[in-house]
Amino acid sequence: MKTHIVCLFLLITGINFAQQKDSLQSNIPAYIIKTSIGGIGLNKIAFTDAEWERMTPGFQVPDSFQVNTDGVDQFDSAADDFYSIVSFSFINNKEKRAGKKFQTKTTIHLGGGPEAKVSKYWFHENRTVIDTLFSNQTGNPYYVYGNKRQDIQKYYKIKSFMIGVGERFTLRPDRIFQFETGLDIFFLIGSSSEVKSAVTETYVIQGVNESNYTSPISAPSLNSPQISEYSAKMAKGLLICVPLDISFALSKKNAVLKRMRLGFEMNYGIALQFTKGKTSYNESRSWGLNFRYEFSDIRKPFR
Repeated sequence: MKTHIVCLFLLITGINFAQQKDSLQSNIPAYIIKTSIGGIGLNKIAFTDAEWERMTPGFQVPDSFQVNTDGVDQFDSAADDFYSIVSFSFINNKEKRAGKKFQTKTTIHLGGGPEAKVSKYWFHENRTVIDTLFSNQTGNPYYVYGNKRQDIQKYYKIKSFMIGVGERFTLRPDRIFQFETGLDIFFLIGSSSEVKSAVTETYVIQGVNESNYTSPISAPSLNSPQISEYSAKMAKGLLICVPLDISFALSKKNAVLKRMRLGFEMNYGIALQFTKGKTSYNESRSWGLNFRYEFSDIRKPFR
């Protein structure tokens, strides 16, 4: 009789322990760590003349410069499109997801990039013939030019750091191939902006190249650029995008490899950058490759 009572006690204790263990496992948050690298087309910033003047206080054009209608203004706006992001995704209601055709995740993003650059460029050239050479064989003339060129350049650059939050929606989480979408919001925090101006005046002799009589050869002289740097404040931005992500697991059954996924992602949205007195915005598109590892209880093999 005592033996039966002891066995019954051990059985009940074991069942209670198993239930407590399952309860503890269900309370442990399931999460995914993902690293992404890729390219992003961010805001194309453009400054007016008044904004350039405000960012370069005290800048003066030398009196020797021939500022007239022959000068040419060139504007350029570019971005270093590389970015890298680490994402932490917390799986919502993992204990209720068995048999579900979708899965939701709350995601936090941390990353670096991109770098935005803006420049304004003006130059004036005065190219005159200073000598003439004649071929002894053909009698054709070859000209030697003196080219006086004056250049002014203003330059703006900023590197950004990204912090983001998002909600992701995954279709058929029990399949080896998965499609994921959702909504992400990134806050772009830039380091102190770099603002420079450069004034250059050169005189170049363009003569005859001995190896090719039709090609001029340049000999620069009097090149003394004057470069000034200006202090600038931290810049801010915002990126709102919809991700489109396709990934596949590295294994159907292996306990470790089936937690790993490789994916390709496209992101479409709107990018905004805030500078003093100005907000620039435009369409944003990015692409990237990612690798992720899921920290959760995956018991069944993928289909």
